[in-house]
Amino acid sequence: MDCPTCGKSLNTERGMRQHHTKVHDEPLPNRTCTGCGTEFYDPKSRREFCDDCNPNAGEHNGNWKGAKETTSCERCGSTFEYYPSDKSGVYCSDCVENADTFLGTPYYEYHDIERVKRVCEWCGRISTVLKSRAEREPVRFCSQSCLSRWLSDQWEDSDNAYNGRWREIRRQALERDEHTCQHCGLTREEIGHEPDVHHITPVREFNDPQLAHTLDNVVCLCRSCHRYAEIDMIDALSPSTSQEKQ
Repeated sequence: MDCPTCGKSLNTERGMRQHHTKVHDEPLPNRTCTGCGTEFYDPKSRREFCDDCNPNAGEHNGNWKGAKETTSCERCGSTFEYYPSDKSGVYCSDCVENADTFLGTPYYEYHDIERVKRVCEWCGRISTVLKSRAEREPVRFCSQSCLSRWLSDQWEDSDNAYNGRWREIRRQALERDEHTCQHCGLTREEIGHEPDVHHITPVREFNDPQLAHTLDNVVCLCRSCHRYAEIDMIDALSPSTSQEKQ
């Protein structure tokens, strides 16, 4: 397959696209507009329309900057703006923020919304969250700070874990996975740097850290997917259904 700009021959379409983005500093089109047939590039490869034809863009979008309407708060009488695509504006943001106070009971109790308790694995703090959220997001920590401390604690004895054969295994993994996140599909060019190389079975579970460094135990992930994989929120070996891989 030849590069349309310089004519260089490459073995695969993916390779040609990566070459064009890196060498010519411009990604090739990967979508065709349903409205006008124009080809365009979409980083997530999901859009059906170009910017000119998008029925949800500009004035067609209820959340367009100029689409706000003005109304008065039914509680305090202040004037505020809201988007018509939302439910009808009733209370201003200040009253909404203090709703528990003037309602006299928490919103979730007022509307009988089921909540469950969750214990932070780092600090032990007990918090309550919507049951639907707990089922959708099995988060194990109460804050980003606790997550960061937990991650740091996992590697406090890892000074010698990433020497020896690690560099070579990392290089081979990047080549095997074509410098692309194996969960969400983001490429090195889209990320802006090399993806992380994640250990499927954590290094900390090996008596000898060097035994963790094998090709069948590592996979390339972007920084975001890597963090989710570390706390078991995603399966690192299963491609995401939220983004079509090219």
